[in-house]
Amino acid sequence: MTPEPDFQHEVPADLEALADAYRLGELREVRFLPNGRMNRNWFVDAERGRFALKRLTDRDPAVVRRNLGLLDHLAAEGIPVAPAVATIAGDLICEIEGSAYYLCEWIDGTHPGAEMNLFQAGNMGAVIARIHNALSIPSLSLPAPQPVQVTANDPAEALAETARYLKLADEGEGAFDRMVAPVLRERCDLITASAHLRPDPAATTGPSGWTHGDCQDFNLIWTGDRVGAVIDWDRIRVGPYAMELVRAAVWQFCGPGAQIDLANVAAFLTGYREVRPIDPTVLANAARHRWWRMLTHCWQLGFHYDRNDPTCDDLFFNDHRLLTWWSANLDTVEAAFGA
Repeated sequence: MTPEPDFQHEVPADLEALADAYRLGELREVRFLPNGRMNRNWFVDAERGRFALKRLTDRDPAVVRRNLGLLDHLAAEGIPVAPAVATIAGDLICEIEGSAYYLCEWIDGTHPGAEMNLFQAGNMGAVIARIHNALSIPSLSLPAPQPVQVTANDPAEALAETARYLKLADEGEGAFDRMVAPVLRERCDLITASAHLRPDPAATTGPSGWTHGDCQDFNLIWTGDRVGAVIDWDRIRVGPYAMELVRAAVWQFCGPGAQIDLANVAAFLTGYREVRPIDPTVLANAARHRWWRMLTHCWQLGFHYDRNDPTCDDLFFNDHRLLTWWSANLDTVEAAFGA
């Protein structure tokens, strides 16, 4: 039986110590936020104010501390952020008996998905462009970014990994195992049928630099038709700008029917280009790489079977529905990104 994951607890175990560390005063409400996947998040309404509290589970606290230290610079460059709150000791990360937390000011807003309008899509593209510009400023003192070579998984290795998960599913006795096994058989067939479409390793995905690393709908808080705050800066990393754009667009503009809204993609890229240029060819190549990576890498099953962590189970099925549509419309999607 899969044990109950600790993120379902209503309040963090270290709540009293955290309240003292941040001088929160009286706690009026502490509510778990279920949208977080990799870390654990709570809304905190306290005498001091309203905040978002995060417990880190898969990130190095030292790296996150560095990233949070960049927020004032990003805000000065016009990026809407949720300011980080320091402890009474002046630390942006609060470490308590092996657990690490940080606190940010709460920003009211919404998380629209693919239903957003074209103006919103353009605003999102412009905000990401400003993030790329801001993170490239030398005075930020980030290490000089090195070129990143985007690899494409070997079809035979992808089939072997998918078959490993299929074996685990066939041996399992749970509802998830019964649901995932036929999907994995379809995935094996799709990888085999698509092997000749593997991205050319020599095809460029364009220039690299420091990126947000996780621009997706739950990390963008909207106020009206504009991004009111970009949150969760845990994964700032060096990567191809085109890959971040494709990933963000696929996350944001995939609707309930598991189809990418290509009109919103066009508006999103227009908004980006109004702030900084990007080559359409590298965007088309990045789209092919993103599709191939999703097809050949079942990372959600690594969480489920290798970590005994079911938090991303639903994302596996969502990705497979999208892949089925995307594989049937590969040229159309690449034409939209490369327009």
